[in-house]
Amino acid sequence: MKKITIKDIAKKAGVSKATVSMVLNNYDRIADSTREKVLRIVKEMHYYPHESARMLAKKKTEAIAFVSARFAAPFISNILDAIEQRAFAVNKYIHGIIPFSTRNEKEVKEELLRRILYSKKADSVIVLTLKPSEEIIKEYNLRKMPIILIENDMPGAHSIRVDNYKGAYKATEHLIKKARKNICLICGITQPPENMDINPTAIERKKGFEDAMKNSNLHFNEKNIEYIENYTFDEGKIALDNFLKKNHSIDAIFCAAGDLVAMGVIKRAHELGIKIPDDIAIIGYDDIMAAKLLNPPLSSVRQPIEEIGKLAFDIAVDAMEGKLNEEKHIIIEPELIIRATA
Repeated sequence: MKKITIKDIAKKAGVSKATVSMVLNNYDRIADSTREKVLRIVKEMHYYPHESARMLAKKKTEAIAFVSARFAAPFISNILDAIEQRAFAVNKYIHGIIPFSTRNEKEVKEELLRRILYSKKADSVIVLTLKPSEEIIKEYNLRKMPIILIENDMPGAHSIRVDNYKGAYKATEHLIKKARKNICLICGITQPPENMDINPTAIERKKGFEDAMKNSNLHFNEKNIEYIENYTFDEGKIALDNFLKKNHSIDAIFCAAGDLVAMGVIKRAHELGIKIPDDIAIIGYDDIMAAKLLNPPLSSVRQPIEEIGKLAFDIAVDAMEGKLNEEKHIIIEPELIIRATA
């Protein structure tokens, strides 16, 4: 079968090859009727532009890299989904969001970020939770590739952060006001092994919890804290068992490690005959869709996931298009959503 070319499209549409090229590259100065006609013929003839040639001509990859520690965690996958939705909403980079995972290993992160930069795998990179080295940021700036950090803030990079300290403080304060005295915390690892990345959100949320407890003169120690690594449902079940082994008088849990982990806690509580919230009150973090569908519905600290994804995508595109004259650093305040578990 003969390979369809721009010349074939132009001939059938009765326009020049230059016009077809401008339509395919989304130039504004093409009449709507001409654009619609060309696109209809492109679809009818099953024409697909040669992407390598287009990238070489434009010196762009038409891709945005998305780098995170893993894909499975609901917050991470939901952020990626929000970025994708924004791409479709504005009709840019529709099939150009490329996800990469580091499995939370420092060496993998550094190597991956350099590979994206020097191999021209993308025109910009969005990094979730992970913190690049200062040297990496310098290299990106030197080569004028935009880098956008979510949940971190560094000179030389654009950033979007949620005030995790405030979110944790609000959640803990609410449990205290509900007369809970023996409050426990489930959070990510704050002192990881040397080869693993530090999660800044875990540190900030732990600090918010600790300060709320101290400011209300409530005693707590390491027995009141369970650290988890992978943010899974099963880790929540194990965390509750560990708390009960150490402390039978527990009356509340702030699950700063996220709603999925909190759901594991609730499941295990049901298995043990523990009533939620009568025996133990629970507050999660993220407010994912499933939180309100639980029985009982889960109280949670809401992060505006759609807004975060939208902002990250828009900043990436604006930076690539030369529309930003300075770094953007955005801080978002989380909202405490109270439901039946607290």
